[in-house]
Amino acid sequence: MTQAWPTYPAPRKLALVVSCVDYRLLDDIVSYLHLDNMTNRYYHFAIAGTALSLVEKLRKDDFQPPEPGDVESYERANIKTESDLMKLFCAWKRTFFDQVKAGLILTKQGISDIYIIQHENCGAFRIYLNKDIETKCCGETDDHQHCANFEIELHQWYAKEFKRQIQRDWNGFVGKLFDDQWQSSKEFGIKCEAADDQKAQTKRPDDDKPKAPEIHLLYMNLRGEMLNLEEWEPDPKTYKVKEKKKSKKSKDAKKSE
Repeated sequence: MTQAWPTYPAPRKLALVVSCVDYRLLDDIVSYLHLDNMTNRYYHFAIAGTALSLVEKLRKDDFQPPEPGDVESYERANIKTESDLMKLFCAWKRTFFDQVKAGLILTKQGISDIYIIQHENCGAFRIYLNKDIETKCCGETDDHQHCANFEIELHQWYAKEFKRQIQRDWNGFVGKLFDDQWQSSKEFGIKCEAADDQKAQTKRPDDDKPKAPEIHLLYMNLRGEMLNLEEWEPDPKTYKVKEKKKSKKSKDAKKSE
């Protein structure tokens, strides 16, 4: 995986960047955004796990129950069940949308793009899902590419789920926010008993309604190289090796029957 020029359309205005808090890649993220001509043109919201901690649901079977004595993964955070984890993430999601609201107000809807940046070897996945890719998910193979693909697919699922969630809620969330502001500013000084036709004149023009931002799904490895998760597909030659072996056994079993 090598650093490549971004393939998505260049952002027109300002951006909201959502990334992990991992200190190993903060300077690399800034460098990438500079490459994308975004210097001093973005708000940066950092949270553990990026999309993992902001989605409404986890991928099926991703959450693993804590093992006795597994202090790093669960005991420290008092997370025993998937429900406990989602309660924790619920508070984080509220903080995220409060930050989005503040950014939209300050920029007067000037946010045209959202960057969702996942990264390799994310500690949040190990702590909250008990998924240490290198030792747990890929322990039965020495194929580095297989492990890398497994990890990228995991991050891709959460990034896409978070994108779907933003697209679904954006118009309702932002539209209500700015409709309320527009009404308040236009109705300032108008008496409450104003006629309905007078209130109708204060309706927000369609041209002023906020447009949903472009959302870019990215994945950065530990060398600071960026991958576009929208375009990424696993290499069938190196990925899902175990599944292929299983399917071969099942065919042999059918023949013997």
